[in-house]
Amino acid sequence: MKPFLTTILTVALAVLPMAAAQAAEPDTRIFKGDGGAIRMSNNQAGTNAFAFYTIQKFKLDEKYGFKLQEVPTANSLAAITALRAGAVDMMVADIIAVSNMRNAGVKVIAIVPMFRWGDHMIVPADSPIKNLGDLKGKKVGTDSRTNSTWFVIMAAALKLYNLNLEKEATVQAGGVSLLRGLMEQGQLDATFIYNNIAPAMTVNGKFRVLYQMRDLISAIGLDGDVPFLFHAVNEDYAAAHPANVRAYLAAYREAVNILNTDDDIWVEVGHRQKMDDAAIPPLREEMRRDLMSKFEPTTEAAVRNIFDVLLATAGPGVLGMDKMPATFMTMEYQ
Repeated sequence: MKPFLTTILTVALAVLPMAAAQAAEPDTRIFKGDGGAIRMSNNQAGTNAFAFYTIQKFKLDEKYGFKLQEVPTANSLAAITALRAGAVDMMVADIIAVSNMRNAGVKVIAIVPMFRWGDHMIVPADSPIKNLGDLKGKKVGTDSRTNSTWFVIMAAALKLYNLNLEKEATVQAGGVSLLRGLMEQGQLDATFIYNNIAPAMTVNGKFRVLYQMRDLISAIGLDGDVPFLFHAVNEDYAAAHPANVRAYLAAYREAVNILNTDDDIWVEVGHRQKMDDAAIPPLREEMRRDLMSKFEPTTEAAVRNIFDVLLATAGPGVLGMDKMPATFMTMEYQ
C-alpha cells in the first residue's frame, strides 16, 4: 500500500471511534440551557435514582448549561403534591398520574418516556400463593393506590380471577422502604415492589417473584414494551425555560448511554440503595432492557390503547377518570 494511502487509512481508523463516541451523546452546541435551575423530585429508593445520580456524578447538568436541583420525595404521591404546590418543576410520573393532573387543570406534560413495565409483585419464598386469585383475604402492599401499576394489578385480578382486591383483600399503601420492612417482618403476604428493590429481596432466597408487571400486562391484553413512567414538566416552566428542558433531555439521554455501558455506576447506586452485590447484576441487565429515552411516532397511540384496556377492565371509578386528556405528551423538546 502506498504511504499516503496508509496515512489516510490510519487517520480514518483513529477518527471512527471518536465519531461514534460523539454520535452517542447529544451535541452541547444544540442543547444548551439558560444556566437556571430545574427543581426535580427524586425518590432515592426508586428507579429514577440511577439516571439522576448519573447526571449529578458526571456533572451533565453543568455540561448542558443548567443546574439540576434535587427535591427528595418518598413516593409518587409526594412528588405529585410537590408539583401541584409549585415546589418542583419536573417529576417522574406514570401516565395515569399525568392524565389525572391534566384533567384537573394542572399544567403538566410528559416530555420523555423513562421506563417500560419492569416492576414486580413478590411473596415469601415458602408462601402457598401461586397467583392473584390466592390474594383473597390476604394483606397486600402497594406504593400507591392511585397509580397505573396498582390499576394493572387490580384489573388483572378482576379479569383473571374475578377478585376485587380493594374489597376482598387488606391493602397497605406506603413507600417501598416501608413495604420491604413489612414483608421482612411478615406483616404482608404479598407486595408490589420496584424492580430495583426486588433483586435485593429475592437473591437471598427469602422471597420470590409472583409476577413481573409485564406478565400481568400481557395477560390482560396490553403491550409490555409501552412506557409507563415518564418525565413530566410544569408547562409554565417549560414555556419560560424551553432551553433548559431540551438541555435536561440531552443530559438524561447521555445518562442512559452511560448506564447502558458503565457497570460501575450500577454498583455505586446499588450500594446507596443498600443492595447486596449479588443483586446488582440482574437488576442492571433488566433495567438496561427497560430504560427508554425517546418518544416514538407510535408511542401516543400505544399508551392510549393501554388506557382503553384499563378503562374497560377496571372502570372509571378505579382510574379516577373516564377519558384521557386530549394532550398528555409532547415531542417538542426531544
